[in-house]
Order: sequence, then structure tokens, then C-alpha cells
Amino acid sequence: MPMPQEPEGFHLDQSFDDVWAEFEDLFVQARQTLATLKEPQPAHVVQASVNALFRTTHTLKGMAGMLGFPSFSKAAHRMEDIFDLMRKGRLRSTDSLVETLEAGILALESGVGGLRRGRSEPEDYLQPLRRQLGELEALARPAEGGAQDLTSMLDLPPDTLKALSEYEHTRVTSLLLSGMPIHGVRICLDFATFDERLRVYGEALGSFGELISTLPWDVPEDREGLAFLLMIACSDLEPSRLPALEGELLGLALLADPARVPASLRAEEAVPPPSEEKEPVPVASAAASPAQEVEILRLPAQRVEALEARLMAVGQLRDAASQLLNRTRRASDDDRPMALMGQMEDGLLDVQKSLLQMRMVKVESLFSRIEPMVKGLSRDTGKPVKLTFQGGDLELERSILGRLTEPFLHLVRNAVDHGLEPPSERAALGKSETGSLRISASQRGRNLRFDIRDDGRGFHLERIQARGIELGLLKAGDNPTPERLHRLTLEPGFSTQDKPTQLSGRGVGMDVVRAEIEALGGEVHLSSEVRRGSLIRLSFPLSRAVVSCLKVRCAGQPFGIPLGSVVRVQAGRQVCRGGDQVRVLGESLPLESLQACLGLPEPDGQRAFVVLGQQGAAARSVEVALGVDEIVGRGEVLLRSLPELAHTAGIMGGSVQEEGILWVLDPDAMLGLAMDSLMRRVARV
Repeated sequence: MPMPQEPEGFHLDQSFDDVWAEFEDLFVQARQTLATLKEPQPAHVVQASVNALFRTTHTLKGMAGMLGFPSFSKAAHRMEDIFDLMRKGRLRSTDSLVETLEAGILALESGVGGLRRGRSEPEDYLQPLRRQLGELEALARPAEGGAQDLTSMLDLPPDTLKALSEYEHTRVTSLLLSGMPIHGVRICLDFATFDERLRVYGEALGSFGELISTLPWDVPEDREGLAFLLMIACSDLEPSRLPALEGELLGLALLADPARVPASLRAEEAVPPPSEEKEPVPVASAAASPAQEVEILRLPAQRVEALEARLMAVGQLRDAASQLLNRTRRASDDDRPMALMGQMEDGLLDVQKSLLQMRMVKVESLFSRIEPMVKGLSRDTGKPVKLTFQGGDLELERSILGRLTEPFLHLVRNAVDHGLEPPSERAALGKSETGSLRISASQRGRNLRFDIRDDGRGFHLERIQARGIELGLLKAGDNPTPERLHRLTLEPGFSTQDKPTQLSGRGVGMDVVRAEIEALGGEVHLSSEVRRGSLIRLSFPLSRAVVSCLKVRCAGQPFGIPLGSVVRVQAGRQVCRGGDQVRVLGESLPLESLQACLGLPEPDGQRAFVVLGQQGAAARSVEVALGVDEIVGRGEVLLRSLPELAHTAGIMGGSVQEEGILWVLDPDAMLGLAMDSLMRRVARV
């Protein structure tokens, strides 16, 4: 039963978490599928992508209707209509069309974010795109006199022809007019496995061309099972390449030959301009197309957490059993019980890692939302923008990324709308007419950091100070620091604009950005230079993450060093000690033992070391060689930020490994500890 619409805004309880997650997954699928339309693809791959987008928007419309969001449902229905026009061949995929569709999907996705935060529905989610969508719909109107229907050319019984849908009529006609033959594959499948086998045939035929329809067929008298006719448009069909099991394939036939289409009809078919055509890519790439559907199993977060807790309890039982087995092992030479327990431990660790990874999502999913939005802003403002990303492979929890999305998009809108100058103004300042916007994600010790940099006009500090005095946040005659002035922009209701613009005035202020980041235990840092640009840095601690580490061993304890800070690994016959100088690629670097940095007893000497690097303000980075007992290898670890380590210098978290807890080092902190230790050595000398 639809939920009643609240006039002011409302919050759905936690039982709707799965609904929001499904919305998010559908938008991810839509963005990925739209991305395939930007690249040259075979016609059947483009058609499969458009069909997938049609189904996605149809599902979004249905979900919104069930939840009582009529405006959202109406907007999703309009997007569904556009994709329907495309899949019927009445709109051809072009770069400008795809950009408009991306903007529409982004508008719907931003709308869901607002609903999740309890905001009321707008009257029209697609209001900024009314003109573009109207032009598309007008462009797709059929020519006067109606469209042709060539399905009668199919060599099929009349009853089968009557069963074809409007979409299938449209596709058959369009394909025959384009010169593509239509084939039929008749198969008979066993009752027990027909659904799986039908899927296998569908995937195989999809590599030949466009699978138009799967129709029921009469079962031969001497056979049992279910029979089907698969109708496919392709230039040629080789029986040897079909995944047919013995007795399944009943026959192949050419259902319609485009050579039989009257010449007068072919001449009437509109030929698209050459500039709109895209070069085809090899058919083999179709197998990797994101348009293919993947089955998704959704689990509530509470169930995953409960299962994690149970696994931890089982792990404790395993430790207790291991101690018992160690005692009995002394009286027996049978190693089989210990081997079995080892296998159990490996299995438990694998399951736990898989469960934790279910929570993780790549930052790239956030970046994929930003790119189409920036393209739209660039077009609307007339400001060319060069957009670059870094750190998209970094992973963090889905719930955190969801909370970051709306504030992050607001910051990017501000950077384009207020930060970057128009081309004429940039040219007068000696800048490139194309503005630069760089967005990066990185892990710095225990924190995740997002940097948003632009090369625009920077913050107008004099205007900020005047506005601060006007609002009573500053006193006349004060001499605030630039840092203080930058922080003023994060105060509730603070703005130097007389009125919000259509682009950045969307109900999310800088104070909301600060509140969201601080709720995650983080902070917002702002800095700028006049006519040089600005930097907005969001930093917050990670509760857990997947980190690529170099695994080392010191004093019998395993440690992990994040690979992003590892410059080089070196081992040799020479024994080195803390305070020595080592040669690395022709340069001399100071070496300090990991034990000395952590306050552990120092070894007599070490033959291996890891060069850590920290990029500073200068082009040259700070590097120190860290002595270790052994280089174990590299791998991904599931990092947990443990409360008991909150005040442990140099440690950013831990990960449960087969050999016990692997402590993950904080590279920035380790560099500081190493330099402090080396300075103490010099002082003692």
C-alpha cells in the first residue's frame, strides 16, 4: 500500500535500508550502462544496453510508486519513455543524447538522496532538462503516415506473428530496413534444466548479434520437454558455435532476408549523417559489456554484523580447541587433528574477509556520478572544464560513501559555479581558457582524505570578512587570519552571494558539508590563493577498509605497511643498524630500525629495509629507510580501526591473519617516529 505523502519531509526507518540500497544499485547499473554508449559498440550491444536502461528506469518508477513518491515516479516514467524511443529505433544514440540521459539519471539519483534525508519531493525532478527532453521527444515523432511494419516478411505461422509485441514489430522492421538478416533457432530443452539452458543459449546468441525474442514452439511428437524459437538478427549463424547438447537443436532457418525488402521502402528509410555513426568494435568485446545482468543477493546490514559476531565467537572456540590439541599432541604423534583445525581456521578467515568486503565499495562509484554532472555544469555555465580523478580504486564502507555523496556534489558544483572564472576572464589573467578541477582520494594513516582542487579565482577573503562583520561573527577592527576567514564559510547560513544561483543554490550549504564530515569524526579544511585557485580537503577516520600492504616481520610480530607509501624494498648481505646510511638508487638515505621507532628492543642488525616516502610541498619527497627482520610479501588486508590503538603512535589499525593480529603501520606517523629516533641518536653523539 503506498505511503502517504508528508508535506514537510519525513524519515523512513531502518527497515527501508534495503530499499535505499536497491535504489543505489540501480543507479550504479544505469551509470555503468550509459558509459557503454559513449564508446563505439556493435549495434546489438548498443541495443542490449538500451534495453537494460529501459528496464532499470521501469523498476525505479515502480519502486517510487510503491513508496508513495509520485513526482519521482513521474520523472522516472519520462526517462523510461526516452529509452523506449531509443530501443524502438526512433532515437539514435549520440554523444549529446547520452549526456542528456546522464543528467537525467543524475537528477533522479540526487532526488533519492534528498528523500533519504527527509526532504519533500520537488514538483519536477527533471525541470532543468525540460527543454532538452522536449527536443528529444519532438525529434522522435514518427513521420506523417505512420511507420512501416515488415514483420509479415518473417517466415512464421500467423499465430506466432500475432504474439509479437509492439517492440518486436519495431525492431524487426528497423533491422530489415538496415539490411540485417533475421534467423531463427529452434531448440527443445529438458523440463528440469530448461531455464538454465535457455539462459546459456541467450548469452551465446548475444555474441552473434541482437536477440530479438524468445518464443514458445511446438514440441515434436517424438520428443519430451519444452520447445522454443529464438529469433536473432545477425549477418551469419554457425551451428557449430552454438552451445547445443545432444538432441537439443531442432534446426536453424533464415526467417527474413533483407534483400526481399522492396527498394522503395529501403529508399524511404532515413540515413543518419556520417558524423553520428560510430565505428564498430570486435564482437568479442560484447561479452564484457556491462549490459549483461548479474544476479545480486541482498542482505540486511544487521544480519551481516550478526554473522561477523558469530564468526568471531567461533574463532575464539577454535583458539581454545587449538590449546587443547596442543596439550594432547605431546602424547601422540598424530598431526591430523591440528591439520584439520588449520583448515577450519583458513575457511573462517576467508568467510570473514568476504563478509567485510560486502560492505566495501570503490570510490570510483562516487567519481562516476561527478563526471556527467561536471559536463552538464560546463555546458550550462559556458566554462570549459578539464576534470581529473585520482584514487578511484580506494575502498570504503558503502554507508560512509552514501553519506558523502550529496555534500561532495555540492562542493563540486560550487567549484565550477563560483570558483572557476569564465573563459574571457581567464584569458585576461593569462590562464588557459579551460579551467582545471582535480579530485583525489587517498589514505593518510588512519584517515581517508578527499581533495577538491581548482585553479579558479580562490576565496574572496575581503568579502568574507565584510560578511562576517555584518552577521556578527567578527568584530570591526579584528584582524582575522586567512584560516579563520576560510572557516567562516562553514558557519550555518553564511554566504557571500546575494541570492543562490540555479546551479549551486540547492539547499545544501557549506555548514551541512561540515556537519556531515564532523558526524563521521572528521574535519573540513579550506585554503586558497587569489587568482590561483582553492583547495577543499575532507578528512575523516576509517572504521574499516581494504588496504594493499607490504607484509614484514620484526621481533617475531607481523606488520603491514600500506603500499602507497612504499618507495622501494631492498635486501642484501650487508648488515645494517639504526643510524646507518644506506645507498638506494645512487642516493644516500638514513636508516632506522622499525623496533627503535616502536620502542622495542633493537636487533643486532638487519639485512632488509623498506624505503618510506611522504610527498611534501616541494617536488622532492621525504624518504627514510626502515629496517625490518624479514620481508614476507604483499597482499590485501581488511583493516579495522581498533579503539585500544587510539593513542598508539605509528599504528593505524589491525587485521586478523592466520598468524595472529597483523598491525598496520601509519606511514606518516612512522616517518615522524623514525626522524625523531634518528635525531635522538645524533643528540647522544
